[in-house]
Amino acid sequence: MKSRPIASVALVLLAAVAALISACGDSGVRLTNASIPGAAVKGASIDVIEIDQGAHLLYAADRTDQGVDVFDISRPQAKYIRTIGMPGNPNGLAIAPDLGRLFVGTDAGSVVIVNISTTSTTYGAVIAEVKTGNSVDLVDYGAARQRVYAASAGSVISIDPTTGQVVTRFTLGAVSLEQPRFDPADGMLYVTSPDADTLYRIDPSTGTLTNKYLLGGCEPLGLAINPNTNKALMACHKYTLAFDLSAGKIIGTFPLGNADIVSYDSKVDRFLVASLPHAQTPGSVGIFGGNPIEYISSAVTNISGNSAAYDETNNVVYTPDIEPARASLASFAMPAPLTGWLASANVAWPYAAIVLGILLLFAFLIRMADPMRRPVPAPKRVSKKATRNTTDRPQQA
Repeated sequence: MKSRPIASVALVLLAAVAALISACGDSGVRLTNASIPGAAVKGASIDVIEIDQGAHLLYAADRTDQGVDVFDISRPQAKYIRTIGMPGNPNGLAIAPDLGRLFVGTDAGSVVIVNISTTSTTYGAVIAEVKTGNSVDLVDYGAARQRVYAASAGSVISIDPTTGQVVTRFTLGAVSLEQPRFDPADGMLYVTSPDADTLYRIDPSTGTLTNKYLLGGCEPLGLAINPNTNKALMACHKYTLAFDLSAGKIIGTFPLGNADIVSYDSKVDRFLVASLPHAQTPGSVGIFGGNPIEYISSAVTNISGNSAAYDETNNVVYTPDIEPARASLASFAMPAPLTGWLASANVAWPYAAIVLGILLLFAFLIRMADPMRRPVPAPKRVSKKATRNTTDRPQQA
């Protein structure tokens, strides 16, 4: 029996298994797009999007027009309203619903405070520009302490949102910092550093660095926290990582990489991680939740957007589409979670597929190890000249 057909079949089966595993849990979604005036030709460079759930407004940090784009999301179809100009390219955003304020980290070395109280006659006006000295990346608002936390160079800057004054700086050294997050569960401040491959834990009351957790190659960027369980999800360079903040340890990793921003919505207990297209993987939004944190599904969008946010009123997920000629705010309905035996099958079948692939490979190897099934070597061709010389040679007595 010849081996080539068997090997080909085995390889095809293994490739099919691999393709099925890679597509596990992924679902294509139907996108709706809200255009951004002026961005259709030159594209958009949008970092963070944040939703004011009570006011039904979405804010997008748009570097292309150096401002914060505002969208009405009172209905399932978003509608662009206006752009609030910034002194520099906007990066991180944070909303204080209790204060009616939006905080914007900018490349101009400042945190801009914007009035977003919809009952105010000065809605959209810049209240203050807090100078930080260096470019500000991502920001967060801790309602329990009424403090804004901004990552700038190797420091986290604490700002009083009512006075616009810098309260203190938590200096962590010559490292890049990404996402600060205040955790109301333990009253601590956490911040990620891709350079140090570390999650820092700071006591904001004293400014003391209380712990730093090495993450084993994660190189963390985005971070979001579920305060009810005190567990966090981080966007790593090549994967996504779940972390138990109470125990101070990694509790899971998931094969969703090339992501930046992580958001969390407590109403539906969902983490959202937007993954940019890379290699052979399309753009998608990873959906996680539960305790412990588990992967639920990936909504395949086939677009480039590095952030996502959930609209609680209309059950819609928003993510930016930054490509030229179609730059917009894209949205899709939140995929329904699998329940019962479907959820069990969704978790178990990839492992069954892996086992099947291994069994197929072993079966192929065992089959080829059987001497009776090994391919018979083709006879060597003997040239006519060699045959003639052998025939004509006189025999010895």
